[in-house]
This record gives sequence, structure tokens and C-alpha cells, in this order.
Amino acid sequence: MQTVTSKLTASIATFALLLGLALPMSSQAQSPVDLGVRGGLTQATFYGDDVSSNDFRPGFTGGVFLNYQVNDVFAVQPEVLYSRRGTKNHNSAAGNDIRVRQDVIEIPVLLKLSAPTAPVTPRLYVGPALGFVTNSELGNGNDADDSFTDVDFSGVVGGEIAYALNKGPLSEIAVDGRYNLGLANLGDANNFEDVRTSAFTGTLSLRFDI
Repeated sequence: MQTVTSKLTASIATFALLLGLALPMSSQAQSPVDLGVRGGLTQATFYGDDVSSNDFRPGFTGGVFLNYQVNDVFAVQPEVLYSRRGTKNHNSAAGNDIRVRQDVIEIPVLLKLSAPTAPVTPRLYVGPALGFVTNSELGNGNDADDSFTDVDFSGVVGGEIAYALNKGPLSEIAVDGRYNLGLANLGDANNFEDVRTSAFTGTLSLRFDI
């Protein structure tokens, strides 16, 4: 079993470093930096040459993000998220169904474009995401860490609709929808070799001035 704590600590340290680099900017009269939390549901599956059919299965996702507003239209948003992915796939090589559950620490870095329509603001974004697979299980809890790689890499595209609140430190609430397309092979599980992640995610987020 892989050590979840050590990978989670590394992810938190990465986020703390990003926060530390951005904090000096927050001393301006109008801070361009916001800290946020998000949580919601993800529907994940596998795709690839060794997947002949698949089912999307639900899981939880949640975490924190740092939003740096470059100007009124453009922002950069790194995130640290935990996702529990579940999938049921038919293995064309083995000729049977395989159920997989994975716990993943994800670090997306999103480039965001906003429409100037406050207090309701639609946004579009795109960016890469680095994932650390902290736990993999097959069937009814059978350990499968040795069957999958530890690192995943994906592209993210999505959008959100935000509403400005400006009530104390709470500056905004938003509904988000995104799609993750896996770009890296995840390894070999029961003759799975060419297998990548595909996931749809919907979340609710809160942003706070810092």
C-alpha cells in the first residue's frame, strides 16, 4: 500500500509554496489574490485501446485553490484537490469486467478568462493537471497499487458561473463544471496497458479575500 500521508503532505507543501509566492502581492490596496475551497462530484472512467466498453461511476472531489487576478479578464488559478474515482470497464484482452477505485491528489493550474458582467460572471478555463495516485483497488477492495503508475497527467477544460457576494471575507460563490482528459498511460492491471482517465466533474466553490 502506498503512503497516502507523504503524498498528501507533498501536495499541501506545493500549495503552501504557491501561496507564499502570491502573498506579497496581497498588500496592494485591492488584493488580486483570493483563497477558495471547492467540493462536488466526479464521474470517471477509463478509455484506451485495451478498453472495449466502460461505465462512468460517481466519486467525490474537493480541495482548495488560489486565484490570482492578473486583470479584469485574465486570472491564474492553481489548485490542490482530492478525488475518489470509480470505474467499471470491460477488458478486451482478458474478456471480463474490471472494477477499479482510485484515490488521487490532483494539482491543476488553470488559465481563466472572465466576462465583464458583474455581479454574475461567466468564465472559461483550460490548463494542465498533475495527479498522484495514492491508492488503487480492484473488485472488492483488493490492493492494486502495483498494477498502476503513481503519476497521472491530464488536460482540463471547463467553465463556471460566479456570483459576487462581497459579504465580509466571502467574496464569491460559483458553480463549476469541467472535463479531465488523461494523457498518460496508467499502467498494467489485468492486461490493461493502454488505459487513460476520462472524468467529468461538477463542484460548488467559495472564494475569500486574503
